[in-house]
Amino acid sequence: ADGLVKAAADGELTFAAEASRLPGGYPVTGGGIVVLAHASEMTTIYSGLQRGSISSYLKNVRKGDILGSPSGADPDRGVRFYTFDAKERRFINPLIVMPGAADDKPPVIRSAALSFDGGEILLDQQRPVRQGSYALLVDAVEMSPAGLPTAPFDMRIVIDGNERGRLVYDALWASDGSTHVSGGLGLLEESFFSSDGRARFGPFALPRGRVVISINISDYAGNTREQTYSVSVQ
Repeated sequence: ADGLVKAAADGELTFAAEASRLPGGYPVTGGGIVVLAHASEMTTIYSGLQRGSISSYLKNVRKGDILGSPSGADPDRGVRFYTFDAKERRFINPLIVMPGAADDKPPVIRSAALSFDGGEILLDQQRPVRQGSYALLVDAVEMSPAGLPTAPFDMRIVIDGNERGRLVYDALWASDGSTHVSGGLGLLEESFFSSDGRARFGPFALPRGRVVISINISDYAGNTREQTYSVSVQ
């Protein structure tokens, strides 16, 4: 409300930088980044801070201390907040460790499409499709209590009454230069999420006849949204 970025918990300021890129070449949104280490072996990372506003003089940080101001360079994205589990060496969904916030708004399914070589078919157009193998592209978003769009916490795909795909967005980790998502499933982020942010499930073999596809999504607070499509496969 006051336009300032504040520490989410007590910790020690271990890194602060005001630059467009870190020494290793990693881009810094907005030009400023702060990293705090916490006694719980968690690390919190705040990027998108305005240059010249970072409180780099801090050493021991208390919950609520001012870390800086949001950058105005990209107001639609704002400050990015990440939580890293130093013991398990993976990023985790911040909502898992943050105090619960009032949230009664279910996620939104913007669109769903069957994808195949050479094209896509939006499911809400109710067009017949040919028998064959398809990926399912889902554009879904959750508005966090802070007002920022995020990926839904849980996404399930049910085809003709059988669960055929699921993503629980609880963790991210890096291995061999690639980012993986979804806990123990080890999905490659770059192959699961398309360049426009849609989640990719499948491929699924669709038989002839009437196929019912249900998309069930929920956020961390337990709010759910379901959309069902009936597809004629010829």
